[in-house]
Amino acid sequence: MKRVWVLAARELRVAIDTAQGAVVAIAFLLACGFFFGNSLFLMGQAEMRGFFGVMPLLLMFFVPAMAMRLLADELRGGTFELLATMPVSSLQLVVGKYLALLLQLLLLFALTLLYPWSLSLLGDPDGGRIAAGYLAVALLSAGYAAVALYASSLTRHAMVAYIIGFSLLFGFYLLSQAALTLPPEVQDWLGMVLPLPHYRAMLRGVIGLEDAAYFLVMTLLFLALTVFQLERRRWR
Repeated sequence: MKRVWVLAARELRVAIDTAQGAVVAIAFLLACGFFFGNSLFLMGQAEMRGFFGVMPLLLMFFVPAMAMRLLADELRGGTFELLATMPVSSLQLVVGKYLALLLQLLLLFALTLLYPWSLSLLGDPDGGRIAAGYLAVALLSAGYAAVALYASSLTRHAMVAYIIGFSLLFGFYLLSQAALTLPPEVQDWLGMVLPLPHYRAMLRGVIGLEDAAYFLVMTLLFLALTVFQLERRRWR
């Protein structure tokens, strides 16, 4: 576990110190601020439904950007082959990179806690519903981070990894939207296998065990696929 935390700390330091990481973080916070301010000042609603509602779209663009270089750069620069000769397993490498990405996302969301604090000064917001919204965002981010890291393991080129990651998340979004026009039995099935129906269910203010378990399974599935992909490269 010590090696995992060393890898995670190194990646988190790189994400915070580099210009690319700073640009992505600032752009993400500006986008969050815009959608929060839009509901508060333009629509006159002292609530965070607009902020949480737009989060799947924002994460769809930003999470692949944060993850695209994590494994693709290791593959392109030849450092993955070097790591393969060291006592670091593919599982440790993947978990270390994943923890760095997830911690980066959670740090960004921690900065947005300024929004509910400002709402508390203006009125009496529903604290329980806001807390459930933040937990839903954290679970959705955990699943999306695993998908984006898997995309980064498929190619040596960071931009290609971004396109693959974005396409997977965009596919989830399109299927969720298209499900509304399909027969009820198909809607029920898609509601079980797609992430957005579980996310929207949690935004109602109640965190169901089946919704939280879905994101746990989604995360573990894509991390397992990432480890499998790296193992294939080790033995190729």
